[in-house]
Amino acid sequence: MSDFLDLLALYYLCDATALVRTMSGDEVIACTGIYDAVKAWFAPFDLAPVGSLERHAQMIEGYLGFQDWQAANAELVATMRDDAMAEARGVAGALMR
Repeated sequence: MSDFLDLLALYYLCDATALVRTMSGDEVIACTGIYDAVKAWFAPFDLAPVGSLERHAQMIEGYLGFQDWQAANAELVATMRDDAMAEARGVAGALMR
């Protein structure tokens, strides 16, 4: 479970960073991979090849599973989002000094 929570911490940090400042191209690419990894975590099957219609459908199903998980764990999600926002603001604030 800690691998999953580590992945979610990065997911929420990506979201928070995007709200606080413009991300670099490298950050966008890294966050896209993190978003895909979260969706894949919730996909209940082996993933089809990247770029296929089947993979697209699987990633949508994974995202919907993630949304359900977030709703069922709202308190944890709120805490993780708050922590990520504090970290993103701290980094952005340090960059502006």
